[in-house]
Amino acid sequence: MSKYPTIPEIRHANLRRIMDEQDIGPAELARRLGKSPSQVGQFAGPTRFKGIGDDAARELEELLGLAPYDLDNPIVLLGLSTAESGSYHTDATFQAYTKGKIPVVGVTAAGAAMEVIDLYQPGVAEEWIDAPKNYTPGSFILRLSGFSMQPKFWDDDRVMIEPALAWSVGDFVFAKRPAHGDGTFKKLVEEDGRMFLFALNPDFNPRYIEVTQDWHIVGKATFRLDKL
Repeated sequence: MSKYPTIPEIRHANLRRIMDEQDIGPAELARRLGKSPSQVGQFAGPTRFKGIGDDAARELEELLGLAPYDLDNPIVLLGLSTAESGSYHTDATFQAYTKGKIPVVGVTAAGAAMEVIDLYQPGVAEEWIDAPKNYTPGSFILRLSGFSMQPKFWDDDRVMIEPALAWSVGDFVFAKRPAHGDGTFKKLVEEDGRMFLFALNPDFNPRYIEVTQDWHIVGKATFRLDKL
């Protein structure tokens, strides 16, 4: 895990913990939500394939008898006890924006580096630049390579990836395969309850990569640094 747990990671870990405590399986949760088991399994199964959005998180909290924003509490992933968490407020920590220098990394480097070390350690980033906008903790600039996302994105374009923000279908995301140490930048799409990484360029092959358990969505793109 990176230095800062992401909102999707926090919500998934808390939901799985609460489901265990209340002895609720994905099938029962699907019944209560009025959704299909396959749809609920995408975000409530042992392996997370889809993030829990803000509205869905609030709905789940009400359904499970939790307090508002309980699913956003990171104390489990941070290894803290309830007492240590003190007067924790989500928007004061993981939705707080900062300014400063931000690292720039290539797709392959980011895929490998994020699995073993923090991107903010010396020597990992190709360069450091002034942040083009306020950003959430753990954010970085991804330098793209190849032609898979043309004509919207081109080789050597740079985009900001923010792992702390929730992603959803339709977002442009950076995903990695931990076992392979690589990564890719694609558009996240869904069809028949299955998630895919989609290449915009019709001449690129493969154009669709299914988001299986081998893949982990690191974060979504929120900003592109346009070239002069």
